[in-house]
Amino acid sequence: MLSPDPLPSTRHIVVIGGGASGVLMTAHLLRHHDPSLRVTLIEKSRELGAGIAYGTSHPNHLLNVRAANMSAYPDDPDHFWRWVGEHSSVDCPDAQSFAPRRLYRDYLADLLSPHLVQRAGSRRLAIVNDEVTGVEERPEGLLVRFAGREPLQADTAILATGNEGPKLQPASWRFDGWFDAGPASFSPDAEVVIVGTGLTMADRVLSLLHAGHRGRITAISRRGLRPHGHRPVLAYRLDAADIPYGTGITYLTRWLKQLARQHQAAGGDWRSIVDGLRPYTQPLWRNLPHEARRRFLRHARAWWDIHRHRMAPAAAARLEAAREAGQLSIVAGRVAGFEPQDQGVLVRYIARTGTAEQQIHADAVFECRGRAADVTATDNPALRQLLADGVVRPDRLGLGLDVGEDCGVIHRDGAASQRIYAVGPITSGVFWEIVAVPDIRQQVAKLAGHLMQRRIAAT
Repeated sequence: MLSPDPLPSTRHIVVIGGGASGVLMTAHLLRHHDPSLRVTLIEKSRELGAGIAYGTSHPNHLLNVRAANMSAYPDDPDHFWRWVGEHSSVDCPDAQSFAPRRLYRDYLADLLSPHLVQRAGSRRLAIVNDEVTGVEERPEGLLVRFAGREPLQADTAILATGNEGPKLQPASWRFDGWFDAGPASFSPDAEVVIVGTGLTMADRVLSLLHAGHRGRITAISRRGLRPHGHRPVLAYRLDAADIPYGTGITYLTRWLKQLARQHQAAGGDWRSIVDGLRPYTQPLWRNLPHEARRRFLRHARAWWDIHRHRMAPAAAARLEAAREAGQLSIVAGRVAGFEPQDQGVLVRYIARTGTAEQQIHADAVFECRGRAADVTATDNPALRQLLADGVVRPDRLGLGLDVGEDCGVIHRDGAASQRIYAVGPITSGVFWEIVAVPDIRQQVAKLAGHLMQRRIAAT
């Protein structure tokens, strides 16, 4: 392992990944008006800000956060809402509404457009449409390798590779629930099975219904829990002194449930309690022992997710209507296997309340089990190379990369990098609540400030 300089320069920063995390990171770097700083954003597709979260073009796929809280900048909370007013007031009637995710993709891309204009013969931002295959640390800096072009030299690299869906074996009956696909491939009366009952399942059901699907839809997950919908509530005021830091998962769960029950008994809504806890979820996670984190992921995560990551009211109402009409069924159970047939596939599952295996003859299966749970199984060539070389290592839970408080990646030998950083969902094992824009914008703003301060110190 090469030892980088203790305080390397940051003249040229490369951001790897052009989804929400990468675009927000780039925007925050360029917000520091340093004319000598160059930023290169690398995204293999030609559409910025898309990624898994905002790649959809479906009009019924809405943000899960109100427009008022989706600004790219923590210190300018109305930025997104002002942009909506200038570009598409029809799609988002007020700041408390839930905008289409395709609109937010346009907003993300527009954050960078002013920086792509050449001024005085110098452009501070470059976009490279290619796939990064590796990042090599050298004494003088970094060498970023690509699939289809010459390597690029940089002083600092920031990994913003986002969420990764589960690996899928190709099959005519199987579809990736993270992307718009499927309805044109089978009859509107087809029997559909969805594996997973979270927010990705909700997107797929809404897509099917919007396309005029009439057939039965069965969604299966281990506990059969589905996300709740938002309501117009105010966050409950909690102070840091109220938070039971240093306790175990059992105590934390009891404390949260009791607080919610008390609030509801006084006429409030449990959503206020969950929203009030939001500023403290990252420090709570950081203070949990490793074994407590494991227990949370195994026993409590599903309940936390459906209460914390809620749906827009319109989406929740549409799903509930489909369930009440009998078209959508939510099943608690374990999928035992798939047996391809001449037409479609036989889905075998065991319900949570029984032991006998049951079967569904499906025409199509959508995989909606959420993001990959093991970063070492990634298909991303750059991450594979960095892991193999020991430049990065998985966090202890394997959810993403191990990073320090400043987002610098941790090498296999435990040393912290001062050249390579990571932001967004790839750091979820360390920060946990780092998949939504309100959390990511705080993280990237802090990292941008850190890098600029270090740059000033080095000059």
